[in-house]
This record gives sequence, structure tokens and C-alpha cells, in this order.
Amino acid sequence: MIHRNILVQLFLLFLLSGCVSTNKLNQQESFLKSTYQQIAKEKFGEKVECKLNSNKSYALCKKMITAPVLNPNQLIEFFVYDIQQGEIIFEDKIANAKISWHNNTQLMITRQKGYIVNRTDTGKASYIFDLQSKKKVTQDQTK
Repeated sequence: MIHRNILVQLFLLFLLSGCVSTNKLNQQESFLKSTYQQIAKEKFGEKVECKLNSNKSYALCKKMITAPVLNPNQLIEFFVYDIQQGEIIFEDKIANAKISWHNNTQLMITRQKGYIVNRTDTGKASYIFDLQSKKKVTQDQTK
């Protein structure tokens, strides 16, 4: 009977400690989320979009364009926030571009070219930007 009471108490102790640690992880994740989202709102205003890479180590935050603009070369403002370091590691403005995650440490940047020269030309030019080296890389250099 005494062993049974001890086992029940140990079980309850482990159950409660597991709930507490899960709650702390959720609080940390929401704090980190509020940090980069708050920075994005301070830089770009209320209309921002932030997307984490697949391992949640970086956040890509972009200013959202709310209304159609007559300027076809609209600047896309964005930054990449390192969640572990708690700082912006890369920031840029690129005219008429689409920015997305290529992998955990690289961005795929697709721009609209000025002139389309033939029927097979899509008018798009893409490159990959590596956040660790801070350089453009070719497709065969991607990780």
C-alpha cells in the first residue's frame, strides 16, 4: 500500500513537471515571435508578414503592399531575424521582387526583368542569397 502511494505521488510529480516545462516552451516561443514581429511593425508599420524557415531559427519579415501602386518597380522591404542571436542579420529593399525561403539558410529572390527578349523568356530572373556568407550563390552551390 505504501509503495502504491509513493508510485502515485511520483506519477503526479512527473505529470505536473511535464506540463510546466511545456508551458515554459510555449511562453518562450510566443515571446520570440512577439520580438521579431514587434521589430517588423516598428520598421514597416502594421502590415507585415513574417515566415519562419523550416527549423525555426530565422524569421523572414516583409512589408506588405496594401494597395496597388502605379509604380511597376515597387520596392519590397524585408529583413531576416536570427532567433537564437536575437538580432537582424540581413536587411534589404529590392525593386519588383518576390522573396521566399529556399532552405534554412538561403533566400530565393525572383525579380521581374525590365525587357522580355523572346517568346521563351518568362521575364523572371531568380537567384539565391546565402545568409551565412551574405552573398549570391548559383544553383549548384546551394545546400
